[in-house]
Amino acid sequence: MYLLLIGTPSLERFLEIIEQEDDAQWKELKGLLVDRTSNINVVASLALSMCASFLTTSGPTDIANWSHPFPYLCILAGSVFATLSVLSGVGLLGFINTIRPETVKEMQSSSLKFALTVTLLMMPFLCLFAAGLASITGCLGAVWFGNSTWARTGVTVGFSWFITMILVTFGSLY
Repeated sequence: MYLLLIGTPSLERFLEIIEQEDDAQWKELKGLLVDRTSNINVVASLALSMCASFLTTSGPTDIANWSHPFPYLCILAGSVFATLSVLSGVGLLGFINTIRPETVKEMQSSSLKFALTVTLLMMPFLCLFAAGLASITGCLGAVWFGNSTWARTGVTVGFSWFITMILVTFGSLY
């Protein structure tokens, strides 16, 4: 889980890199965090523009009912989470570029500061995940409220497959 959220296999490995005071590993970790955050910002920006286009246009067919409040609110929530992902990513990029190993060691002395720092490292990914989940839920809801039985069947099978993939992925990590 930490590999996805802060770029290291575990929080202990993150702290080990900091305690070793190895500039090469520290620069590699910072570069990894900057690259990961930049990629998340690009994806979140694309998700934000996609949500905006869904919110401002009407659907061309009756397969999906975009006028129902549920999909509209879900996609609106997705755009809010995508915006939060971009904003927290920009803040994180500024933070990563100024952080030093000594700063992290100082943060370890206060568990509140350390928890807030780890939360900041995780926020862009978690907000992007929430944006994707809200947007997908809105799209599935729009199809579910539509008039096509085949589309509803496809959505049900696809959503079941998605849940299975998530469970298998998280099951393999633990």
